[in-house]
Amino acid sequence: MGRRVALAVAAFLVLVGGIGLLTALPAVQRAISPDAEPTPLPLRLAGPRYDDLTVDLDPGRYAVWATRPTSAPDRDRCRVTGPDGRPVPAADPGRVVEWTEVATDDTVWTWTSTFAAPVAGGYHLTCRLDPDAPGQQYAVTREPDRRLALRLRLALWRGLLVAAMPAGLVVLAMTLTWRRRAE
Repeated sequence: MGRRVALAVAAFLVLVGGIGLLTALPAVQRAISPDAEPTPLPLRLAGPRYDDLTVDLDPGRYAVWATRPTSAPDRDRCRVTGPDGRPVPAADPGRVVEWTEVATDDTVWTWTSTFAAPVAGGYHLTCRLDPDAPGQQYAVTREPDRRLALRLRLALWRGLLVAAMPAGLVVLAMTLTWRRRAE
């Protein structure tokens, strides 16, 4: 690898690490999205488990979140039925988005599917519980806007972004040391 290429790689890694550090600053997080996390809506459970639940919704787009999912996104994890008893189509969110709910001792939620509620009323969700995930739960929130989804994705990748900085500094130090030895 040439010296210029090594310097360019080092500069890129340090830049990515700097961006990772910036995403940890509260002011930057608020600039990306004033909301730190989605707000779960009150659910009514039909039994002791989170496999049969009802939620009252206004018209709009909603997200279904799961704790300990074995795969995500997964639009087939929960079947949604509208207030009129008809099925409501669910879709994959298109990307993996997680959120750590601070209020519940850092419960990790994964966005599994999204659906549209065309009318106000009680929506019934029948969800599949994974046998390998005892205590699995579900939550329904308004669908995160792009800014909140970006903030949640950056939080998920922040550690990797920050780790790029020391890697870039090592590449830079090795390149400078290699140059001195070559002279």
